[in-house]
Amino acid sequence: MQNPCDKVLEAVKNFLGGTVDIRINSAVIKNGEVTVNLICDSVVSEEDRDLIKSSFENEFSAMPINLNFSKSIADAEICKTAVFNYLQTHCFSVAHAIDKNSVKIISGGKKIKYEIVVLDTVKEYLERTGVIPLLNDFLHREYCNFFEGEIRASSHDESAPTLEDDSVLESDVLDLQVRKVKMAEVVKFCDDEFYDTATYIQDGKEVLGKCYFAGTVVEKEERVSKKGNTYYRLTLDDKSSKISGSYFTSDKQKLQKLQKIDVGSVIIARGEMDEFGGRTSFIIKGYHLCEFPSGYKPQSRPSKKPPEKYTYAFPTPCETSKQDDFFTSSNTLPKWLTEKEYVVVDIETTGTDVTSDKITEIGAVRIKNGVIRETFQILIDPEVSLSKRIVELTGITDEMLVGKPKIQDAYPDFIKFLGDAVFVAHNADFDYRFLKNAGKPLGYFVENECVDTLEISRKKLPWLSNHKLNTVCAHFNIEFRHHRALSDAFATAEALIELAKL
Repeated sequence: MQNPCDKVLEAVKNFLGGTVDIRINSAVIKNGEVTVNLICDSVVSEEDRDLIKSSFENEFSAMPINLNFSKSIADAEICKTAVFNYLQTHCFSVAHAIDKNSVKIISGGKKIKYEIVVLDTVKEYLERTGVIPLLNDFLHREYCNFFEGEIRASSHDESAPTLEDDSVLESDVLDLQVRKVKMAEVVKFCDDEFYDTATYIQDGKEVLGKCYFAGTVVEKEERVSKKGNTYYRLTLDDKSSKISGSYFTSDKQKLQKLQKIDVGSVIIARGEMDEFGGRTSFIIKGYHLCEFPSGYKPQSRPSKKPPEKYTYAFPTPCETSKQDDFFTSSNTLPKWLTEKEYVVVDIETTGTDVTSDKITEIGAVRIKNGVIRETFQILIDPEVSLSKRIVELTGITDEMLVGKPKIQDAYPDFIKFLGDAVFVAHNADFDYRFLKNAGKPLGYFVENECVDTLEISRKKLPWLSNHKLNTVCAHFNIEFRHHRALSDAFATAEALIELAKL
């Protein structure tokens, strides 16, 4: 179905006969008024402005119309900057491997052709996430030009940064707020390359490319791949976070050295972070023995403070009759549930890829003293069209998201609601990683303690046929309305309280 604003604009363009290229940058309905921001390639006469306003008033007859006109034409430098900024904001996983010189302008004028020159691995990632159509759509809404983009693999004599180029990583440290630690007593052990400085696991485990992580080995496991090859899985803990890495080798000497590594050993590992099936994976290439520096304590990562007031979404007080029943009183609940605040979260998204898909809705429920007290819900404009499958799955349509806040506007309200509470979700890894990833470019670092009701149900209810949220809710006779965010969050909160009794 055609957007009503686009419908009006199409009629206006036909009337103007192509004398002015005019486009909709944004349209927002707020407080009963429609505000439309228009961009054009030349000055629009007062007569034409009146005509355009009249056309919008006829379409939105029940609401006042506010029109803003601005001339917006991109030259080569503006386009280069816009492309670079978009990649830094929307392609966080590979942003450290792209600098402004990665963007090449091939031709200017009304139609601008540009290239993004990057490493093969970054090229594959950008192509897989379909960034060019999304980028062109963004540029089309910002400037009255036509854009044509292409991704090209770099050669060694070009200025595009490489994942192996330490100067690129260092230049991006401030933007990404990547913390590092220089390990002590490094003993060259199982690698020809020497290194002694590691990135905090918490900061680097979702960034693609070459990496160095250090930590105490907390788990060592021998596994067999689908092809029948034996490999080892080491889990490292550097007190900021944990990461598991796979180590593949058939070298007998290296395997003998690996036998000397056990739980409690401290190592610094060189490897690659790559993406498989929408998840990042750490492949260990080599490692050395080491120790943490004396008195090591992870540095705190500076994060934006939550806003003082809510702007777009406001908590709603909530109580349920079920909670007032004698059997659900706080006396029957464990201290771990009653002595902390919990915020139970569910999100809806445009897809399952944390690196490229967007959040369309956040629903959250606060549990205080073991009782549900508040709810929070906000729809978010993902700035992309929803697929038919997602519409069918979530019940959210493109029309429902028109005029809703974008993630950069909605996220601070969620952070304020979350506060220092324990983060809870069913299959928490999905919601937690999406929200962490969305917050990073905005300067928010979600580091709350996390609880997964999926894992709890697997331990406490092993006899269930599966542990999907609807199955767990059915077991406890909890009303379940799939698939909107607040409904799911509320059901998860009730399930957490029931599981806590076990």
